[in-house]
Amino acid sequence: MSDRGSAKRTFHIAMIGDSSTVRGFAAGGVHAYPAAESEAALATLRELVAGGRYAIIFITEALAEPILDTISRLRTGAVPAVIVVPDQSGARGIGFEKTRLAVERAIGIDLLGQTRARNADARNADARNAQ
Repeated sequence: MSDRGSAKRTFHIAMIGDSSTVRGFAAGGVHAYPAAESEAALATLRELVAGGRYAIIFITEALAEPILDTISRLRTGAVPAVIVVPDQSGARGIGFEKTRLAVERAIGIDLLGQTRARNADARNADARNAQ
């Protein structure tokens, strides 16, 4: 069968964050949307979701943290996926926690939380053995 005549939809990837973080993503072909504060990031996020051009929208933890409830209430379908990621100031654990909860909802088990606990136990055992 031929795909002739069928419209293929092209999606993009966006990054909302501080200017230095988005520059790094832009170097990889991601559409960069710098924001200095959370309210500006939220306005951009709403525009990008409504526009329907993005499959994935990354937003830094520093900007997302004050607006997490609003981000959670945004109406999205399968796309776009809004993913909270660390910025250059370091990880706050928000992105990991959102991923952990999504996995738990999908499979009914806190698989990532159990893995994190096992890894912490192993690191503690290694530290005790090194002493």
